[in-house]
Amino acid sequence: MHVKINAVSYRHAYNTIKTVISNGQKGYVCLTDVGNVISASTDRLLQTAINCSLLSLADGAPLAYFARLAGYPDIERISGVHLMESMLVEKDPISHYLLGDTDLTIEKVISKINKIDKNITITGHSPPFKDFSAEDNHDMIKKIRIADPDIIWVCFGGGKQEKWMMNNIENLEKGVMIGVGSALRWFTGELKVPPVIFQKLCLQWFYRLISEFIKNPEKGKTFFMERQLRKFPKFLMNFPLELTAARRRLKQ
Repeated sequence: MHVKINAVSYRHAYNTIKTVISNGQKGYVCLTDVGNVISASTDRLLQTAINCSLLSLADGAPLAYFARLAGYPDIERISGVHLMESMLVEKDPISHYLLGDTDLTIEKVISKINKIDKNITITGHSPPFKDFSAEDNHDMIKKIRIADPDIIWVCFGGGKQEKWMMNNIENLEKGVMIGVGSALRWFTGELKVPPVIFQKLCLQWFYRLISEFIKNPEKGKTFFMERQLRKFPKFLMNFPLELTAARRRLKQ
């Protein structure tokens, strides 16, 4: 659907990010799920943001299965929290910056990371929960430049963070922005990672739906209407044609 997904493994993604950092370059990485694919098929700015990224990783089993059926066996499903957890235990001296969510969540993440490895350099900032003004953007970029991190974990939510990274990457001298949505809350355990069986059956959405309904029925209803009734059927309807086109491109 004209949305880029890089058919790569975690190790390939990590090595790419590490090379950019080692060379003093910059770029941004998108974690792209089915919802963002469908949104980007009609939102041209979002589509441009994803397609211009350093990497667009398959954040979801349906996209990984699609790629394997299309002939790309090496692809791995890489979620935001999986990428974050995996990179934090690498032994390379990489500094981190958390951008988004609340001050309390950032404090919890930093506390947990310090228990994993007290030598990891990490700080962060919680911007206002609203549409950012020019002053807000200037303040965020200023704080990032002062911290001078290698990786900036951007947690604004799907759609918003991709556009923000595209519009602001040029304001940084170096570093890699990675848009990970609500990964900080997954990391702290506030959001529960679905059991492996749900992940293998592509039913993470069902597990999350039940969890949302238990905590907040109204929010659960919104999640179901927005993601499962409006977006996923469109993905399934396009699946056969897109699969045929992907196989044809691979042969060429």
